[in-house]
Amino acid sequence: MPGNESNHKSTRRSFLDFLLGASGVAWFGSILYPVIRYLKPLPRAGPSGPTRLTKEELAKLEKDHFVIVPVSGKRVLVLQNAAQEILAVDAKCTHEGCTVQYLPGESAIWCACHNARFDLDGRVVSGPPPRPLPKYAAERLEDGGILLVAERRPSE
Repeated sequence: MPGNESNHKSTRRSFLDFLLGASGVAWFGSILYPVIRYLKPLPRAGPSGPTRLTKEELAKLEKDHFVIVPVSGKRVLVLQNAAQEILAVDAKCTHEGCTVQYLPGESAIWCACHNARFDLDGRVVSGPPPRPLPKYAAERLEDGGILLVAERRPSE
């Protein structure tokens, strides 16, 4: 009996050692992964050139009066103002890089991070952003679709 008990204790001890080692490795991995992800930049995704909105994006635009779509690896805010014009600006705030939103009731673009506001052309109205939002050319096609073209220069 005494030999059987020591064998049982060593099995329990080896299981606990394995469990402690596995949780240590998992903890170390949870710390190391974000560091490696930060140091290695993500590849730019998405096709370059003109981008056509999908049917789902068009439906969201009609419902919410704005939609954020990927264009050449960037997020672009496409909005429809009260005059039914289609406008497009970069969805990344020029202050801290937060995602902006369109407020249809105020006819303004708003960044929630520091309560910054932009007009519909992307110019800073209030808040800390140092530059206006870059604009994109957006045009409505004959079949009802919307086409976004590459980024415009700030002077346009």
